Amino acid sequence: MCSIAGIRGQHVKKQLFSMIEVLKHRGPDATGIYSNNKIYHDDIEDAQDSNFMLAHNLLSIVGNNEIQPLQMGNFTLAANAEIYNFNELMKKHGFKDFKTRSDCEIILKLVEKYYENDLMEAVLKSIRELDGDYAFSITDGENYIVVRDNVGVKPVYYSRDENTFAFASEKRALREINLNDIHSLKPTHALYNDKTIKIREEYQRFEENISYTHLKEMLKENITSSVQKRVQNLDEVALLFSAGVDSTLIAVLLKRYGVDTTLYTVGTKNSQDLQYARKTADDMGLPLKTWIIDEEIIEENFIPTLNIIEDSNLMKLGVGMTINLTSRLASKDGHRVMLSGQGADELFCGYNRYKRKYDNNEKLQKELEYDLNNMYHVNLERDDKATMANSIELRVPYLDKNVIRTALKTPTAYMLESPEDNLRKHILRDVAHELGVPEYIAYRPKKAAQYG
Repeated sequence: MCSIAGIRGQHVKKQLFSMIEVLKHRGPDATGIYSNNKIYHDDIEDAQDSNFMLAHNLLSIVGNNEIQPLQMGNFTLAANAEIYNFNELMKKHGFKDFKTRSDCEIILKLVEKYYENDLMEAVLKSIRELDGDYAFSITDGENYIVVRDNVGVKPVYYSRDENTFAFASEKRALREINLNDIHSLKPTHALYNDKTIKIREEYQRFEENISYTHLKEMLKENITSSVQKRVQNLDEVALLFSAGVDSTLIAVLLKRYGVDTTLYTVGTKNSQDLQYARKTADDMGLPLKTWIIDEEIIEENFIPTLNIIEDSNLMKLGVGMTINLTSRLASKDGHRVMLSGQGADELFCGYNRYKRKYDNNEKLQKELEYDLNNMYHVNLERDDKATMANSIELRVPYLDKNVIRTALKTPTAYMLESPEDNLRKHILRDVAHELGVPEYIAYRPKKAAQYG
């Protein structure tokens, strides 16, 4: 993953360069610029000043990532993206003659295929086929559009004043050019020539009359496939590990696929997470790196974490600090990709508060929908910034589109059994146990990361 930035105004080069400079931590390996239908990679200082410019900072993951923006005919793309079905789309459409080794080039190929003098329509048709986590901007030289994936795994913010409209991967880039009325782009919307336009509906639950056994098998297939495609072409990966059922299931699958996996956990000296993490890692035969934190470490990292996640909410700070410190450990070991169990609680009734709605299924359904549709600004943007501050890309297998689709039709009765249910997530726990998660983890009540 990387960072993107774009700006429209009058002679915006100086402003764009200020924006990309404060986003260097997201892409320390290379920078590219687009201006006046030309791209600049090694010679960005020579970029022409103009009234619309794009920029991209590259975080190289597997050594074959290409410097962006990418260009194909009249189309220019700046993308913070991992497209997991790149090969399938290439075969489906018979695409050939790729100019780069970037999976993002498939976006250009699709837009070019569907383009009939309407950039918006071509992009909408293209993203319906994408399986991945993405935020990107594409222009045909006259118009531009910015979109993000359905859940909002990858962030985009935008702002304007009387002279300028700009967007970027983090708020700090907009504040750097004195834009302060900043908004997060909703995953249901796109930016099109400085306007926000609704492009898709929010997620809705639609419980189906499917047997527990059949849904378990569907989830097994969905989750195993999701983890596998998120580590394709990777030799090693880090895992944000709490020894709860969500992260342990991912660990079991990573080991199954033969990916060199290191588990990372932070906690206070006698914390439950550390105790269970050590035992579980030992039982699975996977290396575990830990960081014992205390009051002094928390105080030292309080303000830096606030600045990193760009949010003063205390709950977000607690979680953000945990994720940032964990990814800092992984970064010191040279990792560029980290997986986490984010999303499982929202999909499978994991939070304790869901018990209060047990006797009113309609309200419970609405709360689950709300949590999924608002994950982008409640959790995902925080987590992305917490890891990218250490130049580590976070991947979230539970937010795979097929896992979500199956979870949305899973009856709440398969996840939550009573108002006193202290386990919750029952179908996921059974799936995890049957896939190899130890029983003492699969059915362990779990605290949130900032408490565990």
